This record gives sequence, structure tokens and C-alpha cells, in this order.
Amino acid sequence: MFLSKDDLKLAYGVDMLIGETYVNRQVPQDNLYWKNRKIYVPGAPGYTFMPIFSDLLYRCGADREQLIGEDFLQVSEAILHSAARLEHKQLDWEAHVAEVVALVAPAVIDNQLFTALKAYAGKAHPIKTGDEKLGTAFPSLNRADSYLFSLVMINSSSFDVDKAIRAWYALMTYFLIMDDLADIREDLLNGEENVLIDAGLDEAGAEKVNAMIDDSIATMNQINPVMANRIEHKKSLINLHEIIRSIRHSAKG
Repeated sequence: MFLSKDDLKLAYGVDMLIGETYVNRQVPQDNLYWKNRKIYVPGAPGYTFMPIFSDLLYRCGADREQLIGEDFLQVSEAILHSAARLEHKQLDWEAHVAEVVALVAPAVIDNQLFTALKAYAGKAHPIKTGDEKLGTAFPSLNRADSYLFSLVMINSSSFDVDKAIRAWYALMTYFLIMDDLADIREDLLNGEENVLIDAGLDEAGAEKVNAMIDDSIATMNQINPVMANRIEHKKSLINLHEIIRSIRHSAKG
């Protein structure tokens, strides 16, 4: 499905110039993340998150010209190519992080965040500990966090990096929960990471996941109310307790 800049604006609140840049961009050559794709932003979360997050960064004070500039976009695409190689088991997490570190190292502006990300992503299964700003309590929701290395390149005195990181987790918690809901039965069979498994396939687990979505809505309301409304509407259509009861019943059968 093709998304226009108007679709991104109306459905997700994305700035029109940012949306136009993404929808008009050519699919990068020899990039595994876009393998067999004909358009840059098909209507799937793994691609729509890019213009949405770019807009969130803009709302957090990043310079829009840098966000839509060739240097920033090419490094972001290279991070996703490495992430696809990880997904296809061409390299492990440690090698993926090393590739990403090498990609952003020549353009680092925020050395403090760069150091923090290297320490966080250097764990075999990155997870939030204590009051640190990186990560969530569930490793399955941190699996895309190598993309955060792109933030170390942002060169703007008005950029609120802490707010941007909160925006990232609000957005990706929602997208990854939706992805894991769709894949839960397959993930159970294959022993793959899944937030429902992390939280526990029971009533308490459903409440934990619902609470995380509520946190995403609350955070997003402060940054992009259009996206917050979309998350809230999607939550109203999902009965997590019923989904988990169905999965447990199937397992018993």
C-alpha cells in the first residue's frame, strides 16, 4: 500500500516536508531491509516508523534539514540494513551493534549518549535497569534499540534528547506489542522473543501489557496527540485478556 505525505499527516501527524521526503525517496540499493520492496514507505510499521519517528525528533527540537538530509538518512538506512542482517541470522547482536557503532562514530555529536548507548547495547539482551533512560523492562521491546544510535548525530542546541528517547519507547512499545500480538502463536512454537511471553500469558501479564500501552498514550499525548489518539483507538479494539485466554486454551488442546 502506497502512503502519501497527506496520509502520513492525517493518520500520524507527520510534518508535510518530512513526509514528502520519505514517500518520495528511492529504495536504497543492496539494502536487505528493503529487499523485494518497490517503495520506500509501504504501509507496514517496520517502514512507517521512520517518518513518524523523524517527525517526533523534529518535535523534540532536532533540526528538520538535518533529519531529511542525505547524511542522516543514509546512516539510518545502513543501521536498518544491519538490523535486517541480524534478523536473517547473518550476524549476531554483538556484531550488529559493532557495525552500528562504526557507522555513527565519524558523525558523533552527543558523546554522552554515545557512551551510554554502547554500554546499554553491549549487553547480550539489553534491558532497563534502575532509573536509566534507555530500555524497557522487557527485552522483546528493546530489540529495535540500535536505531537510537542515530540520535548521537543530531546537531541542534534545542534538541531534547531525553524527550526524544521517551518518544521512541512510546512509539516502539506500541508497534512492537502490535507485532507480537500478530505473531504470538508462531513465536510460541519457534521460541522467539515476544512481549506477551515476557509479561506472562495470564491475566497479570495482560494488565502489564495494557499498562505499557497506556504509558505510550500518555507520553505521546505530550509530543504528538494525533499519534496518541491512534494508539488509544487501536487499544480500544483489542481485548488482551481474551487473546491470552484463547492462546492458553489452544495450548491445553
